[in-house]
Amino acid sequence: MKKKICILQNGLARGGTDTFVVNLCRGLDYDKYDITVVNPSNKKESLVREPEVLKIGARIIHTSPLTGFMSKIKHLWMLYGILKEEKFDVFQTNIDLFNGPQLLIAWLAGVPVRCCHSHNTMQQKSLIQGMTIAVGIYQKVMKWMCWTFSNRRTGCSEDAMDFLFADKNWHQDKYPIVINNGIDIEHFRRPIDIEEKKRDLGLTAKYNIITIGRIIPQKNPLFIARVFSELSKMRDDVDFVWVGIGDKEDECREIFRRNNCLRRVHFLGLRSDVNEILKSCDLFFMPSAFEGLGIVIVEAQVAGLQCLVSDVVPKESECGAVEYMSLSKTEKEWAQMICNMIDRKISLCVDEKKIQEFSIEYMVAQMEKVFEN
Repeated sequence: MKKKICILQNGLARGGTDTFVVNLCRGLDYDKYDITVVNPSNKKESLVREPEVLKIGARIIHTSPLTGFMSKIKHLWMLYGILKEEKFDVFQTNIDLFNGPQLLIAWLAGVPVRCCHSHNTMQQKSLIQGMTIAVGIYQKVMKWMCWTFSNRRTGCSEDAMDFLFADKNWHQDKYPIVINNGIDIEHFRRPIDIEEKKRDLGLTAKYNIITIGRIIPQKNPLFIARVFSELSKMRDDVDFVWVGIGDKEDECREIFRRNNCLRRVHFLGLRSDVNEILKSCDLFFMPSAFEGLGIVIVEAQVAGLQCLVSDVVPKESECGAVEYMSLSKTEKEWAQMICNMIDRKISLCVDEKKIQEFSIEYMVAQMEKVFEN
């Protein structure tokens, strides 16, 4: 008899957590598992990868968006009905602090294996608002629920585990804990006509710096804009490629405009050809304020790029071609480091053994151990 697995993810877009869920669905053996993905989100950009999941053979059930108190209550009520009726063997959830209420529901519904997966090292609200009393209480309650109602605890890095399971002894040997987000390695190494791709993208500069991610505070977008503005004053042979969307885009455009370099910035929005865009660039740049792992850093290394990232990014994503830098350094110092890297004054080499630990096959093998009773 097939084991019934329910995976909860708030959206199936092109972020790191979305990719983890899609690739997990892709890698699991459908002769052994019956897989259902519960997706509360109804945003258009959060549904773009649902066709992939359906084509793989998984089922998708929509509940209610996690926006507003009553909508969240409706989602939890619907989730309880789904879990109770379907009698799943495994429930696995991927929305960080809000994993807590989902796990409570799974416990009430009698799901025997309840897996709480941590994908981040900070709550974005605490980054924006600061650690207010309300934020602190919310985090304490959610972390307590995550621990109390789960019986499998996993994460994309040790830092992510420390965030969600703070003050708990989460180290154990019964099943894997840190699960590397699996990627399709060959997809990012597939040969392409780079010059043709550059023409398609309108890239004419000698060098192209790229960042990929939502244009939101977590990714430090205003700092990114200021660093490239400094770089544009140092040299005129570099353009900037930005893949992603977000509510800070207009502010970033204004910074570029004030520094007379907006024409050298290519906002590409959401893309399905990230593998080809990466191969058309020369350096990956991601000075995030926080990250659970930063799987796109691994993707960039697989595609052959050196990476410059902030030193708060967990070291698990480092596969030999990452340079770390403190956010306390000035924008000009970051820009100078970019110069040093694209001029090959700093040379980094990918560790192939570490890259292979990010294969979909390796990730799925680890998760199958977690799913065991």
